[in-house]
Amino acid sequence: MSSSSGTRRGSTRWTCRPRRLTRARKRCTTTEFLLLKDGEGAALFESATARLIQAAGLKTGRQRQDSTHILPNIKLLTRLGLFVQTVTGFLEALRKEHPRLCGELPDELRERYLDREGYFADARSSEAPRRLEQAALDVYTLVSRFEEHRTVSVMESFVLLRRLYTEQCVPPTEGGGPPDKIELQEKPSSSSLQSPSDPDVTYGHKGKGYEAQLTETCSQDNPFQAVTSVSINAANESDQHQVVPALEQTARTCGATPSEMHADAGYGSGDNILRAKEHGTNLLAPIGSKGPDANVANLGDFEFDEAGEQVKSCPIGHAPVEHQPTRGLVRLAIFSAQQCRGCELRSICPTETRGEKRALPFRPQDVAVAQRRIEQETAEFKESHKIRSGIEATNSELKRCHGFGKLRVRRRPRVALSVRLKVLALNIKRYVAHLRRAAAGATAPPAACPC
Repeated sequence: MSSSSGTRRGSTRWTCRPRRLTRARKRCTTTEFLLLKDGEGAALFESATARLIQAAGLKTGRQRQDSTHILPNIKLLTRLGLFVQTVTGFLEALRKEHPRLCGELPDELRERYLDREGYFADARSSEAPRRLEQAALDVYTLVSRFEEHRTVSVMESFVLLRRLYTEQCVPPTEGGGPPDKIELQEKPSSSSLQSPSDPDVTYGHKGKGYEAQLTETCSQDNPFQAVTSVSINAANESDQHQVVPALEQTARTCGATPSEMHADAGYGSGDNILRAKEHGTNLLAPIGSKGPDANVANLGDFEFDEAGEQVKSCPIGHAPVEHQPTRGLVRLAIFSAQQCRGCELRSICPTETRGEKRALPFRPQDVAVAQRRIEQETAEFKESHKIRSGIEATNSELKRCHGFGKLRVRRRPRVALSVRLKVLALNIKRYVAHLRRAAAGATAPPAACPC
């Protein structure tokens, strides 16, 4: 083949024609657009994983769930860096779209961000507070100047600047003239702007970025384990809200929800245990908060029905005479005075005096928590729950081999698409490795007779 066609005989060098490269980029852009439009790749992941599970014959009745921290393609900024980058981004956009308005700004302000790059960035730690005060005053000046402007006020960079001012600064008192100093919020919200490059990023206990929720099969009979659900949530959102969405996605991927779902204490709560049960799943997640005093009787000492909606007997063995509903979710189990008179546990009993009777207030969620506290202390629960830690290896593999820890994209839709494609690649890789092992085992020579 001639060199003009892109390759040269006897050489591994390959040159792509600019026209071909342009067409390839257009195809990639079109594919990305279609995937983003189709649920950010959710439909592709679910359909492909469902076929993979069916082809491999994987058992999905037992699964485990966990979350892992991911960082988009952004720079982690200090508070001063956040102010500087946001102001600089707005001034650069203003100079490009409205050069006359940019030229009317004070020379000192433009020089600090456009003509003297590094004025803020190279500040020593001792100078940072003073320069942060100046940056906050500059933000106030720009927001006050352009917030009523018809075209500038709707620019994306100005919207971010106004958001920065609202979340980070304390508005000065009105009627006092231009302020000499802008006070800063002592502790901004975890949902506040963390980077102008990705306004969707929030701050959580694991740092700035996003959280990826993963659910994986964990049956010991499977030749390999596959991730059955994947989703993205903000870093400042609790794992408590991710159980039901994961179960709904596993139902679409696997055809049914698992009978058991192992998770850590971040997912354990009375609400989640009951909601998972409504989906046909036993959520095996321990309760992490401190339990009640062991020297005082609690709901765990009472016997309830399977739904946790009625008391069958108290710790002594007495059944309540009736149950009464109350406003809200609280229910009352009523015991007669004759039953409780002379009871040796009365001084530590959680029942309350209601006229001539004793009443035990409870909610099904509180009953589920009390029963789980007792269950999680048993050797059987601890042994069964050991399998949960296996998903940590999946998190590690995704970060080591698939770039899961630091992505090359930003903004939540593209982050979600990238995460789903990477997890789908992991599933396919595991399936291919299984096929290779099976093929190698089928072609291996028979073992020599030991006799």
